[in-house]
Amino acid sequence: MEQQRAQRAQDCLKAAKLLYSRFMVNAYEGNVSVRLGSSILITPSGVCKEELEADDLVEVDLESGRTIAAKPGRVASSELKMHLCVYKSRADVMGVAHAHPPFATAYAVAGLPIQTRAYPEMRVLYDHIPICSYGRPSTDAVNADIPGVLRTHDVFLLANHGLVAAAPSAIVAAYRL
Repeated sequence: MEQQRAQRAQDCLKAAKLLYSRFMVNAYEGNVSVRLGSSILITPSGVCKEELEADDLVEVDLESGRTIAAKPGRVASSELKMHLCVYKSRADVMGVAHAHPPFATAYAVAGLPIQTRAYPEMRVLYDHIPICSYGRPSTDAVNADIPGVLRTHDVFLLANHGLVAAAPSAIVAAYRL
């Protein structure tokens, strides 16, 4: 169990650092999580993704959203409710990544889904990326459309906000972004 936890923590860290290195998040925005059975590990609020270590990740109970374990000074991402909603909506999801890639975020701010017929890979992998209605971050309102969208899509936009991906691992979620 500890080995699996350590592997998932490393997956979470690798995904968070990838998003930072690819300029999909700035130092303090964006978040990544991984499922650990009945809990999740999530990146903390207010810590640069490039500097994250395994002990910075916050463990949270999947059902209640309560913190199980965190080193002093670390609190779960303000997007915790959104991550929990994704996991509760899809039992197959083991990793979630949320970022603000500039072009995708432009669509989110414009209130438009991403649709293209420009190249086959986009059509095969995504067809289109839907947009969820606006909800203030860290509130339940941000989750209103997520369960429905997750029935048919692994990647979606949050209106006026950014992009989210659900996947079998955090690194796959990051790559989907």
